[in-house]
Amino acid sequence: MKWRYLFVSFGLILIIAVSVVFYLSSPFSSDSSLKAFVINQGESVVDISNRLGKNRFIKSPLIFIFWSALSGQKNKIKAGKFEIASSWDVKTIISKLTSGGSTDYWFKIIPGQRLEEFAKDDLVSATSGKEGYLFPDSYLIPEYYTSDEIVTLITKNFDQKIMALNISSQNLSEVVTLASLLEREAKTRLDKQKVATVIKNRLKIGMALQVDATVQYGRDTITKPTKYWLPLTKTDLQINSLFNTYQNRGLPPSPICNPGLDSLFAAQNPLPSDNLYYISGSDGLMHFAVTLADHNSNIAKYLK
Repeated sequence: MKWRYLFVSFGLILIIAVSVVFYLSSPFSSDSSLKAFVINQGESVVDISNRLGKNRFIKSPLIFIFWSALSGQKNKIKAGKFEIASSWDVKTIISKLTSGGSTDYWFKIIPGQRLEEFAKDDLVSATSGKEGYLFPDSYLIPEYYTSDEIVTLITKNFDQKIMALNISSQNLSEVVTLASLLEREAKTRLDKQKVATVIKNRLKIGMALQVDATVQYGRDTITKPTKYWLPLTKTDLQINSLFNTYQNRGLPPSPICNPGLDSLFAAQNPLPSDNLYYISGSDGLMHFAVTLADHNSNIAKYLK
């Protein structure tokens, strides 16, 4: 009798569980209108399921994760732009997201890249003169976009970041140019803020900046190499270029790359100090100095 009771109880629990699963797997609503849903590169199934729930496409993120894992589709969901409806059940939505979205494509700009490293074909002329003002990010580009429309999309993102950092239009050129140097010279936000101070201190006293990255930019602009930003040689330091900050005082005439958010922040918010020198040590750290004697000491100690 006891076993019969347990069997009946288990059966009822199973029926209820199955019913709940199928209910939560059913369409969110009867709205059959197609709506855009974008999956970003590298986005996890958990994040995707949560956004599907938040945007009222599914009833339960957990059920989406459950069915995608059970069907073996968990790792087959693709990045892109999709048109889906709230009237679709979870299995249909999973099928759509694993079959590929529109032919829109991802376009990525990495912090510190110069235009030639990411602008190809028609985009080269469209981005001419915009070095430094194309904000590094991943962009989902509609397949029908022209080169000018791509640049407009990227520029809009840049403008939003500049506004968030409260960078005024009056000193925008100087900030972006300085930020481009910081992007190539330092890695962390803190180090970038410290390097920004060194550069500003040198500018105040009319001291040559002697920033290697500016010379690399000038050299590569002249030679058009297959690989950019290679280490300098002694001969490179003699090139005739306005970007040679060993020979010309002040900031270079324009940005040398496209800086990211940390570099823009650092250019706007340098950390006060009297430092005039810095090196990137073989220990992976940056070392700063006020005097040439201390700088030479750092070189002897950290550039072994």
